[in-house]
Amino acid sequence: MSAPHTYTTDRFCMVLAGTWWCNSGADFDPAACQPVKAGSFVRRVAGTPHYDGVVRDGTEPAVIAICGLAPVNYRLVDPSQPGWRRV
Repeated sequence: MSAPHTYTTDRFCMVLAGTWWCNSGADFDPAACQPVKAGSFVRRVAGTPHYDGVVRDGTEPAVIAICGLAPVNYRLVDPSQPGWRRV
């Protein structure tokens, strides 16, 4: 899963296949993620910490289309930690 991070501008995400697991907040808690099924839409609001991916018990990969305006300015909430986490 991605580590908690932010963007400067909004991101618009469409789940094309599989199940994507999402949560917002600066504290990394994969157990609190919500499943987002294929055909669903997620808006990531600029400046809001969030993280996402596939949880440990996830049985399928996810394909996501993400759109937004530049600049992205991806920023980790805690830059001393890696940008992705194994769960």
